[in-house]
Amino acid sequence: MWIPFLKPKPSAGNGVRRQMPEEVRALSRAWAPLSGRIAGLTQALEKEFRFGQSVIALDGKYRLGGNLKGGSSAMWIPAEREAFEAYRAWRERDGMPRVKDRRAFKRLRRICSSHGVRLLNGSWSGEEQETRNFSEKRGTVYRLTRDVLSCLPATHLSRPQFEVLQLGGWGPDGAKASAYEDGKVMIYDFALNGARRTFLGLLLHELGHAQEAAFPDSVRGRLKEAYERIARAGAVMGVDFLVDAQARKLYQLRFFEEFAAETYMIYTSQGGELRAFMGRQTEKVARAWRRVYDEYKAAFGGVEYR
Repeated sequence: MWIPFLKPKPSAGNGVRRQMPEEVRALSRAWAPLSGRIAGLTQALEKEFRFGQSVIALDGKYRLGGNLKGGSSAMWIPAEREAFEAYRAWRERDGMPRVKDRRAFKRLRRICSSHGVRLLNGSWSGEEQETRNFSEKRGTVYRLTRDVLSCLPATHLSRPQFEVLQLGGWGPDGAKASAYEDGKVMIYDFALNGARRTFLGLLLHELGHAQEAAFPDSVRGRLKEAYERIARAGAVMGVDFLVDAQARKLYQLRFFEEFAAETYMIYTSQGGELRAFMGRQTEKVARAWRRVYDEYKAAFGGVEYR
């Protein structure tokens, strides 16, 4: 039996609709390739660029490569000038343009400091160094991060589950691009050098881990119960960033914590698509999804996203 999804009725003072910036909303659409539209950009090169690899000029020669895991190691191989030019063009359209933007940095630092979030500029030898002098080439990162944080409820920024935001460097685990641990959201060098789409998805995903940690045990219990029915039906949404949509679905189906983090990303970046997806499920699965949606809506203070 198929039923239309009935949106949760807002309580008094709730029902506010927000919208993330268009670059975040783009996560709801298929990731259109640029290979064939940029001179010298092959499918193979575009895959490398999306996955954080770059092409640099060094001593009159060109090298393709980058970080293997966070900032801890790297590998470079010879490349041609054509690949170098293709990378520069791709970076402007889909990647992280390297721009100096002190204003964006100050705005990000301001929103972090106002909520008690420590802003770190990478990591060195495992020691945290608070950002005071901004990175010359990370203006795009600062702007995107501030745009995302400004669209979240203030309560999501002022809580012990989100006390540190680390942009760059690496972390203490086996993750390749980002991680969350004990109130610390970490986005590694690997992710800062890839596609903007991937950075935005990862940032919201790791903030989703902070939300999962903030749920009371009673709420977590209800979410896990609903998740078990959703997982048995394979009824999760897949969003293509870093890895393909199918891989992201499988990861959610294996781990509740990943489902919770990914749901946060989807709730904020494409709320309308999530509500439509729920409406296409069978009655029992739709009911389970509605319980999940209601808990997230409550965690957002009644705020929903378009």
